[in-house]
Amino acid sequence: MFVELVRIESLSNNSYVVGSEQSGRCIVIDPARDVDRYVQIAANHGTRIVYTFETHVHNDFVSGARELADQTGCQVGASASGGLLFPSVRLQEDDEFDLGEFMVRVLHTPGHTPESVSFIIEEQGQPKMIFTGGALLLGGAARVDLLGSKVAPFLARWLHNTIHEKLLKLPDDVEVYPTHGGGSFCSTAAGGGTVPSTIAQERRTNPFAAEAEETSFVKFALTGLGSYPSYYKYMADINRRGPDILGGVPRLASLTALSVRNHLDNDAVLIDARPERSFNTGHVPGSYAIPHGNAMATWVGWVVPWGQPLVLLSADAGQHDDMMRQLIRIGFDRVHGFLAGGIDAWTSAGLPIEESQRLDLDSLKEAQDLPAAPMVIDVRQRSEYSAGHIPGALNIELGELQEHLDGLPRELPVVTVCAAGMRATTAGSILQRDGRTNVQVVDEAGTPAWIERGYPSETGEE
Repeated sequence: MFVELVRIESLSNNSYVVGSEQSGRCIVIDPARDVDRYVQIAANHGTRIVYTFETHVHNDFVSGARELADQTGCQVGASASGGLLFPSVRLQEDDEFDLGEFMVRVLHTPGHTPESVSFIIEEQGQPKMIFTGGALLLGGAARVDLLGSKVAPFLARWLHNTIHEKLLKLPDDVEVYPTHGGGSFCSTAAGGGTVPSTIAQERRTNPFAAEAEETSFVKFALTGLGSYPSYYKYMADINRRGPDILGGVPRLASLTALSVRNHLDNDAVLIDARPERSFNTGHVPGSYAIPHGNAMATWVGWVVPWGQPLVLLSADAGQHDDMMRQLIRIGFDRVHGFLAGGIDAWTSAGLPIEESQRLDLDSLKEAQDLPAAPMVIDVRQRSEYSAGHIPGALNIELGELQEHLDGLPRELPVVTVCAAGMRATTAGSILQRDGRTNVQVVDEAGTPAWIERGYPSETGEE
């Protein structure tokens, strides 16, 4: 028997391939949409994929289950109460699937979502491991508020029952394989730890295990939940209806500068994925600055209007495959291509560029001491801001900035700041898209460096 973890860094999630070389069959649990890795793993072990199982209707990414079924002929298995509108095996509690060396048994584990299920792997009738989706994470559990604040207390009570009456009653040595990891906006876990954990370890160290009484558990589950990307609200419906089948990871088309301009004139937006400083020293007017990295697609899904067709500008063509994988995982399929030749090709075509005004921390400190100090907008998460911020800084999270543009005075100079420069640069691009010219960006450091220098700081909320 083998278990292979496929880490999806852009989502801070895990998928799994579990199989038997002896029987020649395997299953995939919670696949992302770029499914070639699962197919390759199965082939490496001399197995064929017979099922792809979903622990729940995902809210944070587009499932690859339908794509995998199309490419391999496997069956999709998902909770009967999930309401999938495409062919699938409707899973119920205690359903079993024989993989030869082991059995897969379904356990209903609601809380993160109502239909959530976990998959217990049994050998000779004994549970050996469990794939918990969001029901139990390393040091946490998945959040219960993604379907709305009204149902969150109900789901929290359900999660209490799942953890204390089902999962923690499994034998100590059962290995725990969660889908959501630390860093996922679906997760309440701080991160850290190595997959797999065990039931014994989670019983000892997981704070949700420590909250045995239902009322205190519910209060704990509903406390300290931060914001999450705006694209989440579209994911469940896509996954329930069945995502479009792509037939593989799309390849980016090469576009001339004039072709890019035509696309931009027809409602496409340009995502400039170059490093912060490169963007700020010269970029295509109206473009979003979202540097390439593990979180690129998360920020595209958070700040770019849903369904907007895209054109990409990168620092390195070697990044294109990863960029497309990240984008299709969250349903941004309409990508016209990339600007061949980059910003140099744009300027060589005689097309205009604009710059962002850059500001270092020492200059910001000097500006803060002037009678007409600029408005400082700290675009970090609220928890980061509360832990320490520049006095007088206004906290508007990056993902919420566009909702507050009308309330920001246009006559005042604005400085954007974050932790290290990336989010501040994205915020600056959003403000420039709004027609603001008196914007400065702290793009090479941020609030932590400000505090380290001994400059004045405050803690707590505004």
